[in-house]
Amino acid sequence: MSRPSPQSLFRNVGCKPTTIKSVAGTVLMLSLSWSLGACSADIASRNTGERLTDRGNEIRANGTAWSDGQKSVQQGEKAIERSSRDLAQGERDQERARKDLAKAEQQISDASATKAAALKRVEDGRMRMTRAEADYAATKAGPSAVRPEY
Repeated sequence: MSRPSPQSLFRNVGCKPTTIKSVAGTVLMLSLSWSLGACSADIASRNTGERLTDRGNEIRANGTAWSDGQKSVQQGEKAIERSSRDLAQGERDQERARKDLAKAEQQISDASATKAAALKRVEDGRMRMTRAEADYAATKAGPSAVRPEY
């Protein structure tokens, strides 16, 4: 028995393989017709009930595959939604962290400037104390402010 041409299959189906679904259906039909053509002697020996059962099994398998594909699409869409939410949350957290980092860097800068000013104030205070001590020592070593009475 000869295999049907793809053109005759398209005519029998009544569509052109322009979408993914129709291409998948066409591929499935081609593979089924070729596999059925290979075992045509076996099909001729089967009764109508057996052939209907086989066809029902093939249809059920196609339905199961479609349902599995639909479930996969739904799970993928949910995963995309979760990933999008996680991505947005991560970007918000990253922006918040950048702001916190900038704030911390400003605090460090302010604290460093305050510390430098405080160190300078301490140094200035120590110099004034040293000067005051030297002036006190010079004043103390100088002439007495009280005249002695003889």
